[in-house]
Amino acid sequence: MKRERVRWCIPILIVAALIAAFIAAPIAATTMISVDKTQVNAGGAVLIQANLGKPGDTAKIEYYYDANKNGIDDDGSVWTSIAVVKDGGANNMIQGTSGQIEYRWVPPADLATGQYLIRVTDSDNSTPKIAPVEITDPATPQISFLVNGTATDRVSPGGFVTVQADVSNNCALCHSGDPSTWSDSNASFDQQKMQTHVTADLSGLTGNPNDTAVPAEMMLGHGLVGWNVQLSPDLPEGAVGQVYIQVTQANLTISSHNAIQGSNATGNATNATSNATNILNETNATESNTTLTITAISAPAYQNGSVSVNVTVLNRGADTASSTYLVFQDLPKDISVDNGGAFDIASNSTAVFLVNITAASGASGNYDLNFHATSGNLTSENRTIPIQIGNPTVAAATSGNPLPGFEAAFAVVGLVIVAYVVSRRR
Repeated sequence: MKRERVRWCIPILIVAALIAAFIAAPIAATTMISVDKTQVNAGGAVLIQANLGKPGDTAKIEYYYDANKNGIDDDGSVWTSIAVVKDGGANNMIQGTSGQIEYRWVPPADLATGQYLIRVTDSDNSTPKIAPVEITDPATPQISFLVNGTATDRVSPGGFVTVQADVSNNCALCHSGDPSTWSDSNASFDQQKMQTHVTADLSGLTGNPNDTAVPAEMMLGHGLVGWNVQLSPDLPEGAVGQVYIQVTQANLTISSHNAIQGSNATGNATNATSNATNILNETNATESNTTLTITAISAPAYQNGSVSVNVTVLNRGADTASSTYLVFQDLPKDISVDNGGAFDIASNSTAVFLVNITAASGASGNYDLNFHATSGNLTSENRTIPIQIGNPTVAAATSGNPLPGFEAAFAVVGLVIVAYVVSRRR
């Protein structure tokens, strides 16, 4: 009887197991992939989003060059890996386990222009999902010239002008690390990388033949780099100012200059309507370039690999010094500086800039950091901040022992001898 019951139970157990397996099998799947833009510049960034079969799954993201633009991988290209993103993993921009992934991809600047397919393959889904995106040439930086923070078409010989270049949509120029981790609070901005990839030939403005590969000095805002330039005092009125900016990673070499010379201020102002990047000089300067004065520099405060310094700037002029900031020039290779932001300094008032200086892990030695304060064509005298990176060598304390640490060895030997003597006495 028992054997008969077992025979009946076996089929029932098999059916139950099959039903359980069917129920346990995932019925959800990746149904959506989206990109935040249908067109992106090489070196820019595109946000890739997709849902998953179930929470905790892993998604493989790839791209494919769709030469014939028909949305199908049928023209001889190959799928190339972008990233493997796990739900709840470190490179998923969505925190925690949610059943979704979000990844920021920066297409390499050397990718051929054209249509690409983005494919997401879920570890729990055999049917990948695809979305197209058009990759264009890297964006051509737009150049403008600023005096007192506003666009200008005239500036005096010997005066100061900010040359500003917009390199937006070329994120890889200024940021480092995994793009999926970039955020407003941690943008992974890399000043050293920006200065390496964006340089300018300013010799046409300064008259100095050595100013031919000047790295970008500061970030003026997101996607903006710039240089604060003192024009040569020998430029005649109506002279042509010329700047060449090179963006090395994106393989761009662009220039902007005033192609039309005017004979006087009236003619120059007329030309500015059609050419917003003119630098047209006039001799009747109304602002002094000695209005700002640095009145105090605090002693450096050291903590690990960083140094903090407070710089106090006084505006002695009758007008507000708008958007005043500190310009650090010729920084050593291993040193980067957060120049403390920008301030509008009222007449006969001061602003304190909280300067944070960071050293690379291999940096060591004494440095003099050259800088000045500037606001449009107002500037302060050049000053330096002396800092020391790395701990000074501390000489070992001398004793009668010629070898450091040898005292401990003698102590151990002494204890062994004492122990031997005691054991013999027993």
